[in-house]
Amino acid sequence: MITAVAIDDEPKAIEVIQHHISKINGVILLASFYNAKEALNFLKQNPVDVIFLDINMPHFSGIEMLDELQRKPNVIFTTAYSDYAVESYNYNAIDYLLKPFEFERFQIAIDKIAHRIEEATQQNQFIFIKDGFKNIKITFEKVLFIKGSGNYLDIFTNEKSYSPRMTFSELIEKLPTAQFIRIHQSYIVNIEHIQKIENNQVYIANHQLPISNRYKATFFKRLNL
Repeated sequence: MITAVAIDDEPKAIEVIQHHISKINGVILLASFYNAKEALNFLKQNPVDVIFLDINMPHFSGIEMLDELQRKPNVIFTTAYSDYAVESYNYNAIDYLLKPFEFERFQIAIDKIAHRIEEATQQNQFIFIKDGFKNIKITFEKVLFIKGSGNYLDIFTNEKSYSPRMTFSELIEKLPTAQFIRIHQSYIVNIEHIQKIENNQVYIANHQLPISNRYKATFFKRLNL
């Protein structure tokens, strides 16, 4: 599942993106924003696979928003101006869609992002964490969930748990967004290991983890609930 966010100050442009995405299986639009600063706050807490981003917006441009993000997402620029095409390549943009764009052209951009995500997934299937004087390799598929506590994390796997000195923001940059999602200020879960969801609790193995109101809507939308 490819997760996306649309950012454009024009409601009609957002409607077009929403309409095109509704016709494509395997892509979910988690949120839409008419204001880049609001989008920035969302993306800092909820990494996604791709953002559809207008460049020329009042007060705070799409380029300024990208500069504020530590983790640079995959970007498909959607703009009425061809002037920014060269600059877009400085941000490793997947594609550059000139408004108005038809569904067929939009589908080409989606195919590009799917190909890039597939390549990245094949390359990044593990993480190394510091444990004393050792560096331990942990494969993502074994991670059940992660609990944050200040400058430390508790990484729970199906074998044991690890407590590296690392913040949530540092770890989020390394996790594949297709596999992990935040459900609480203190919890990130591996979607593949969720057994059930009941009474605002996520059940994984023998653990019950809380879903906070702040992340509930995005989490449920991600799972099509």
